[in-house]
Amino acid sequence: MASRRSAWINPPRLRTSPEDEEERERHATWFELFFDLVFVAAVAQLAAALSREPDLAGFLRFAALFVPIGWAWAGFSFYANRFGTDDVILRLVKGLAMLAIAALATSVHSVMHGGHGATTFALSYVATRSCLIALYARARRHVGGAARRLIDIYIGGFSAGIAIWLASIWVPGPARYWMWGGALVLEITMPVFGWRASGGLSVNASHITERYGQFFIIVLGESIVAVVAGIAGTHITTAAFALAALGFAIGLSLWWIYFDLADTSVVGRGLFGLVFVYSHIPLLAGVAAVGAGTKIAITHANASGLGAGARWAIGGGVACFLLSLAVVHIGAEWTSLRDRAFLGRLASSAVVIVLAAAGGGLPPVAFTALLCAILIAQLVLELLTYPSGAASVWIAPAPLASPEPIAS
Repeated sequence: MASRRSAWINPPRLRTSPEDEEERERHATWFELFFDLVFVAAVAQLAAALSREPDLAGFLRFAALFVPIGWAWAGFSFYANRFGTDDVILRLVKGLAMLAIAALATSVHSVMHGGHGATTFALSYVATRSCLIALYARARRHVGGAARRLIDIYIGGFSAGIAIWLASIWVPGPARYWMWGGALVLEITMPVFGWRASGGLSVNASHITERYGQFFIIVLGESIVAVVAGIAGTHITTAAFALAALGFAIGLSLWWIYFDLADTSVVGRGLFGLVFVYSHIPLLAGVAAVGAGTKIAITHANASGLGAGARWAIGGGVACFLLSLAVVHIGAEWTSLRDRAFLGRLASSAVVIVLAAAGGGLPPVAFTALLCAILIAQLVLELLTYPSGAASVWIAPAPLASPEPIAS
């Protein structure tokens, strides 16, 4: 199944103009999918490190390191959405970015355990961001008006961010990580400033939802791989097999809810569409954590109780997934705070959090089975919910109107 060959040189152009009929149903390219793999490799390294250090410090480092990885991926996705032309220059520059992310992935274990990999992580992130800035600088030569104003905001903000990342290399101790956080806050707010400066330059909503869906399914696949690795790397027992089956059922439920029942119409609602983008950072991190927690549970399948780290990885991951989708749901075009899907996600996440906090006395199989049952119940609730958002509220049905008399 050969893909269409890219042009040698195809100058960037604005691809989200409302007048461009050909771009409305644009899909991701094969190279975009290939590009995702190296980012998922970095996420896999994060999840593996979390499974080895599932304490409070490990969770905080996992969350803190997931943000720059996820945001770096989002930056390239939005560039491709507006200006990507898939020519040789773009592929070569993104190929360099892939090498930088691969180098970043090799440093994750060291940073997670407080080692000396922070310099490699920072330099790799700077190299990745520099590739994106180079692409925007190239696009700036070929576009004008609102698109150029948007590019100027991004180049300025991202350049300031990488300057902070570079400066952090010479700063020891915790202050270095505070500098990373400050740089990320600056970068994450760039879309807000860019939107206002560009006069509301739109995105191709179908392409964005497709790209996030593809990244989600690859991260979810990595979690399934973690379950398989857990069962392959331990003594095979009935409990271990049961936990593997439950982990697969959790993964299937997450996939089903995300692809069939999540309302993504918020993406097309202008600046409010950033709710979708920002909510996916904890959502994807939660999915990765579920895989790490399930792997821990399988390796301790016959224990009398499941440790706090595994409980919070699985339960906290599911709660992040449900709460993130609830936030996305609020921003949808046809929804209500009384919607059954929305209320169910809030209730299910609350129950899961309580289970993670108080389920220390439960054996791993019992804990995971209860969590799986909660998630399946949420899936069934959403499947039985009328699909038009605000029409599916928990209110008494209106009385039927009396039939009109038939004229003779």
